Amino acid sequence: MKILISATYTTRLLGMLVIALLLNGCTGGSWFSYTGREAKPENRFILKEGGPHSVIWHSPDLDLHYRYYLEGNQLTVEGRVVRQNRIKHFNRLKAWVSIHMLDADGIILDTHRLWSQNGSDVYGFMRWDFKKSWQLPPDNRAVGFSFSGVAGDSDTRWDFWQTP
Repeated sequence: MKILISATYTTRLLGMLVIALLLNGCTGGSWFSYTGREAKPENRFILKEGGPHSVIWHSPDLDLHYRYYLEGNQLTVEGRVVRQNRIKHFNRLKAWVSIHMLDADGIILDTHRLWSQNGSDVYGFMRWDFKKSWQLPPDNRAVGFSFSGVAGDSDTRWDFWQTP
């Protein structure tokens, strides 16, 4: 059985895709970035000058136990990722945690990778600690977090994520 796809159908499909991409670009949106979007109110942590300030950020899959230092517009964050029960017992993990720089209204100004992991805990090769520093964008008042990942073993796969 041979299926024929007409040139008209293909042209229309490509035309709709181009229009969708143009509309997305013209509105200043991005399908691949959170910049310019509003963070959830429960995911906004006001930054205080000086430090160290200790914080624990909870989620159903990962917790972040961290402390931060804020000196002028330089933010340093150091801490540890702690797996929660949903993914604690899987021995393979591919995951990343992002930190989002927020203004006073919770709008995301910038995003950086805080931690990432791609490996197996079978031989103890997972790295859970992080320490990063960034220059903050103007008007940065708070931070928020998001993550995405896949945990599994030989016959199970668990996808997990949280948006800012």
